[in-house]
Amino acid sequence: MSYTSFLDAASETAMWVMTLSLLFPLYRLFRGPGLPDRVIALDQIAMIVIGIILCDSIFSNDHLLLDVVLIVAFVLVFGAIIIAHYLHKKQLEK
Repeated sequence: MSYTSFLDAASETAMWVMTLSLLFPLYRLFRGPGLPDRVIALDQIAMIVIGIILCDSIFSNDHLLLDVVLIVAFVLVFGAIIIAHYLHKKQLEK
């Protein structure tokens, strides 16, 4: 077994595992008791999608997808900061 075939098999397996792991945060997103739980679930879903895109980049040997991952990660971080600021402001108003 060569290095590239092992890497392809490992990335494909990781994609399937991460795809199945999307079920748990999706459940929390739709059934979460509060808004902070749903925000964390949405953030977790986005991180899993970033992992899937990275594994696809390794599997397909397409390095252009790494730029997509960086952009999605930046948007994710800024979105989380904005939502956390909004929730903090909302909590102070109470």
